[in-house]
Amino acid sequence: MRRTPALSIVFYMAAASELDKIHVNPINEGLGAFRRLFESTRAELSVGASQDAVQVVFSTVATAVAKNLVLDLILALQNHRNVRTLPSQNGRANLLEDLFTLGSSVYSNDFDIRSAIPLVERVVNNAPDEEICSAVSDLVAHAGPKQITPPTAFENSVYDTPLRSSSASQRGIEQTHDEVDQRILEELTGRVYYDVGKFFERYFEGKVWTNNTKDIYENSRHQYAEGRWIGWPEPSAQGPFFEWFMKFQDTVLSGLDRRYYTSANKVLRGSEADRKLDIFLTPANVALLNGEHDWSNVLVIGEHKQNPDEDGSTKTLLQLAGYAREVFGSQPDRRFVPGFTICGSVMRLWVFDRSGGQATRGRCLEVNRIGDSSGPYSSEKFDIHKEPERFVRVITGYALMTDAELGLNTFIRRDGNKYIVAQGLGICLEDKPLAWQRAI
Repeated sequence: MRRTPALSIVFYMAAASELDKIHVNPINEGLGAFRRLFESTRAELSVGASQDAVQVVFSTVATAVAKNLVLDLILALQNHRNVRTLPSQNGRANLLEDLFTLGSSVYSNDFDIRSAIPLVERVVNNAPDEEICSAVSDLVAHAGPKQITPPTAFENSVYDTPLRSSSASQRGIEQTHDEVDQRILEELTGRVYYDVGKFFERYFEGKVWTNNTKDIYENSRHQYAEGRWIGWPEPSAQGPFFEWFMKFQDTVLSGLDRRYYTSANKVLRGSEADRKLDIFLTPANVALLNGEHDWSNVLVIGEHKQNPDEDGSTKTLLQLAGYAREVFGSQPDRRFVPGFTICGSVMRLWVFDRSGGQATRGRCLEVNRIGDSSGPYSSEKFDIHKEPERFVRVITGYALMTDAELGLNTFIRRDGNKYIVAQGLGICLEDKPLAWQRAI
């Protein structure tokens, strides 16, 4: 039964000061990006705008797509300060803890995606905050037992490697997108750093190649006019965008030892889940078997979306994380993998490593040394038209980075065979490891 706002307020028994916080800074007003994302999905499915639109969308899309929508909503709610102080109806510390528990439950096989429809409907239809909070609590109660320890430990456990089931257990014929993506999402839930401070400064400033990136930007300025890049497609659909990006590269990055490619319509060799890769960086002179690129040569991963509202969405992160997993699986000694997303003209930079970690959107973090913090973690987003120099210096910087700066192994030497040196002794290594971790 749907509660009225008045009953919700009584049920919450929230203090007057807490209710005042809702009225001053409504949760509902911070969910605009999710509404736009839902409307975009609805329009793509040609579903009419009606009171039943959410039910129709959820009955039309694949379960994985519906779960991604729910997770996008949960992440948006987690990002609102008010949920830290609003009480839980399920015996936990607060509504934020409810949301963490809910995020961990969504991708379990037992979760009924239809149970999330009332919450999504309230958000899409601009219901009052009290109704939204009540719907969250109802969904948490429906999703699982009341006393589940949520995957949160903002301070002490950020640098711990949690022992948990991971996408590494998905092998061979099990490697379908839905199965692997479900496990990846379990690895990522509550463990992602967004908007990391000094990200650009750490990875792109003060390097031996930094001045080169500045020079390349100066040489590219003739392709920029009236506040935007010349020839940029609007809308930036996949085909026209790739065509623009590759032509831009031919002009700006010609002569470098590494090059960006796209395999948007072709699976890369060595993939266990038959993944295609939107944009990726490899050595320009790499030998191709039958003209096919291989995950073992990928240096930087990239994902393109036409819609700028998909920046930071679960779907976008999940796709990029899937690429990172393929790189780790094909490169057992890879330490970390740089990546980026371009959604519309909005760009965000990422680093994925193997160490897990726990964090949430909005947590303050500064990167002082590569590998200091468990990932994945991202830069702040920026518009490539509004910050053209940053855009050029990023795509150029990746192409100029050293092997160590790209996360490649630099302590294993090669002299016919692989080997490491320990106290003056050369220890030979088998080319294929006995075991390695594919998970993020």
